[in-house]
This record gives sequence, C-alpha cells and structure tokens, in this order.
Amino acid sequence: MNITRHTGAAGEVRLALAGELDLATVDRLHQHVKQEIIADPPPRRLVIDLTGVTFCDSTGLGALLKAQAVATENGTTFLVINPSGMTRRLMQATGLHDVLTSAPS
Repeated sequence: MNITRHTGAAGEVRLALAGELDLATVDRLHQHVKQEIIADPPPRRLVIDLTGVTFCDSTGLGALLKAQAVATENGTTFLVINPSGMTRRLMQATGLHDVLTSAPS
C-alpha cells in the first residue's frame, strides 16, 4: 500500500491510500496516523482518502476505526472519503459507512 500526504487549508491533512488495506498493510496506516497526530501542531482535521484502495478486509476496517479513535482522542476531526466498490459494500454491510464517512457536527 502507498500512502501519500496532502495538506489543505485550515490545518487539514489528507492521507491518500492506494493498494490493499489488510493485515499486511495496516501497520503502515497506523504509523502515518500516529505521525500526524503527534505533529506540532497536529492537524485540525485528518482525512483518509480511499480512492485508490483496491481491497479492504475486516483488519483494514479495524485500522480505520482505530485511526478514528486516536484522532478524536487527540482533538482531531477524522473523516474517511471516497470508499468504492468492495470497500464501500463492506463498510455498508458492517454499518461502518456512516460512522467513518460522516464528519462530526
């Protein structure tokens, strides 16, 4: 899996994922999220872009939930965008689509 970092306006950081998000790659996501959260200053909003994700299993979904928990515990808004195909269906089937893709109000 490749992860590309993009910065946006108002303290937003977007991590664009490409490839497979599974047991073999979740540690890379955890490392990137941790690196962003401990930055000085941390991002106000962390966005995980799944446009390039070709495969995601339950381990990948767990990693996204863990990333969300780490971000929110540290005061960073967290959002997943652009899940498609199998990843979107998996998120919908598990009830996590709205949890991960809806920004808190």
